[in-house]
Formats: sequence, C-alpha cells, structure tokens
Amino acid sequence: MGEVLSYWKTYVPNAAYLTQRGATFLFNAQGDLVYEHRDRAILGFADDMSNPLAFLSEMVADGDSLGHGDMH
Repeated sequence: MGEVLSYWKTYVPNAAYLTQRGATFLFNAQGDLVYEHRDRAILGFADDMSNPLAFLSEMVADGDSLGHGDMH
C-alpha cells in the first residue's frame, strides 16, 4: 500500500478517471466470460478477500474447465 501511495501521481495522473468500484473478470481462450465478480463497495475484487482465487477451486470441483459450465 505504501508503494502505491508514494507513486500515486504515476498510477493516477488524472483523478477524474479514478474508478472506485472493483471487479474481477476471467475469460477463457475463446474470449468467453467464465467468471465475474462486481464489488458492491469500494476496491473489492473477490467474494472472499482473504482467499481471492477460491472461485477457481469451485470451478475445478464442479468439473468446469474454464468455460464449459455456468458462470458464477
């Protein structure tokens, strides 16, 4: 966090374009959206922030090969 804040103007040269909502999107090799998480708060990127890749384990457990099952 300190790294980001110390170089804030480098990462965000114009605050007018700063997004406050977080999201994660995963596409398969064919470009199909196979997973999405749209945060309802600010700067979130996963349902479980302590284990943000948990959805991958769920997809594998369901037998999904990143695009052949239902989107979560």
